[in-house]
Amino acid sequence: MRKEKLVKVLLIVFAMVFSFTVLTHVIPESKYVQDTIRYLEDSQNTIMKFSGSTIATSLSLSALPNDFASPLASTVSDLNTYFIFIFAVLFVEKLLVIEGIKISLVYIIPAACVLYIASILSGKDVFKNLGKKLLILGISVIMVIPISTHFTESVCADYLTYVDETIEEADAGAGKINEIMAEGNEEATFFDKLSDAFKTAISDVNDLLAYFKNVVKKCVNSVAVMIVTTFVLPMLVMLLFRWLFTELFALHLPAPKVSIKLTKELKNKFRKETDLIEVVNDDER
Repeated sequence: MRKEKLVKVLLIVFAMVFSFTVLTHVIPESKYVQDTIRYLEDSQNTIMKFSGSTIATSLSLSALPNDFASPLASTVSDLNTYFIFIFAVLFVEKLLVIEGIKISLVYIIPAACVLYIASILSGKDVFKNLGKKLLILGISVIMVIPISTHFTESVCADYLTYVDETIEEADAGAGKINEIMAEGNEEATFFDKLSDAFKTAISDVNDLLAYFKNVVKKCVNSVAVMIVTTFVLPMLVMLLFRWLFTELFALHLPAPKVSIKLTKELKNKFRKETDLIEVVNDDER
């Protein structure tokens, strides 16, 4: 029995030392994690580029004559609130990958190993249960963000391409309006210039608004795609990991056993009351 405990303790000590001496250097430098960091940085650059495109589009629409596009410009400008949220989520995810993995390997997983050793030596399940929870937390921090980002990159590639196309279209629209406003050709009307610039028949305000309404719709769809890929999918992966590890480790805290001991006086009193009830029931019959 002692030999079995000693072997378990030695194996856990080896795992603990291996975690903060070897894995803490190997896993963060692995291609899988580095690709995750690259993807998150590319997503941050996309969000900053998208935000710049919407601001440029909003300013261009505001500069049109008679302020007929001002409401649409305000709608485009309001999208930046969502960009701030998405950028913050990406920043947290990148921080978890860069620093969280190291913290898990150096502190969280070794702490779980120490609790397991305490459970073996003391025989108390409370240390074992806490160790399991810390181990689940450490593994989740290491795996959730990389898996979710690789899943997003492989499954949602078409949607991410749609986002890039929307950014290019918004940039192109804003650039063309700026060119038209800078031209000094007085012979052509404003809408003639628009038709030449956009290669479409734009004869009045409604045609111009219809064009940019389509751009705004694509921007809104792209924002929804970014929220799903950067926030919703990682949350779903995290919930899946939580359910999976809970099922694998079957965490159940044992309930304390409560026993009630009756004194002799209470037993005698209980017997007398029981006998009295039986006599009353016989009389009623």
